[in-house]
Amino acid sequence: MIARALFLFLLGSCSIAQGSEQLGCPYPSSIKFRDGHFQSENGQWKSLEVEAASFLDRFVGAVFVPLEGQQRQQGYVEYCLYKAGNNQWVNLRFQAPERHFSMSLTDSLHWVPARGPFEQDIYLCTDSQPDNCSFTLKRSKSWPGR
Repeated sequence: MIARALFLFLLGSCSIAQGSEQLGCPYPSSIKFRDGHFQSENGQWKSLEVEAASFLDRFVGAVFVPLEGQQRQQGYVEYCLYKAGNNQWVNLRFQAPERHFSMSLTDSLHWVPARGPFEQDIYLCTDSQPDNCSFTLKRSKSWPGR
């Protein structure tokens, strides 16, 4: 009986691990300027089109928007914020392979509650290390390879 319960627990843990991934904002050194955009080497993060090519000098922080109130279990990272060498502010947004995913802050301690410009609840991460602004990406079972 105990062996069966342990097996079911391990099986459930494996399926949960396959459906989620711990991510963080990319380091400035891993972001390149290509085709009018800043983007991470792996293509998961990309800026809007910018006029002047430069380099990203430093990571400034990130913004998470919860889907309901101040709950941390479900929402999305609005952007990771960087300062470019030419003093330009650059936002990088997460580029998911498809729309069906959610993000969670439940495993991260560096996000603090705040109020957004339109009085909505948000979380800010202003730690100087981008991977401290981490979150969990929960993938839909419909993603390729699932």
